[in-house]
Amino acid sequence: AEIDLGRYLFFDPLLSGDRTLSCASCHRTDKGLSDGRPRSIGVHGQDVGRAAPTLWNVAFLKSFFWDARAHTLEEQAAGPLFSPKEMGNTPDRLLASLNGAPEYRRLFARAYPRTAGRPIAMPEVLRALTAFQASLVSLNSRYDRYVHGYHAALTDREIEGMNVFRSFV
Repeated sequence: AEIDLGRYLFFDPLLSGDRTLSCASCHRTDKGLSDGRPRSIGVHGQDVGRAAPTLWNVAFLKSFFWDARAHTLEEQAAGPLFSPKEMGNTPDRLLASLNGAPEYRRLFARAYPRTAGRPIAMPEVLRALTAFQASLVSLNSRYDRYVHGYHAALTDREIEGMNVFRSFV
């Protein structure tokens, strides 16, 4: 129930301040849970300054964002929600929107039965988003097949790029 709630939240533009963007606007399923742009576009068409990193396998990371400024998935989830350039929301406005939606009240009560009857609170919002993100595990990508010994899964150019990327880690 928690992962399902997180999935609903992830795809819902209700999470942005102007209700035009969802998390999935920059973490598109057809773009490998990124957006394929050199720099992502946030609310009101603002350049957010960096590209949206993929969310595949984020459950295994110890730091988040390109500059590693967040150390938990919950911190990571809060960043874009409340950034004026990204989703442009505020905690109070987000909670008012969610608490004003009967379907979300029902979904939160099902995912977090101990909180049923109370207003939706930010820790549960972040936990639900985190639960969904943690479920995004790649099991059989071409990269996975390469790592498991099938070297023909990647092209020579992709292997070169991977090696360049790894040299900076």
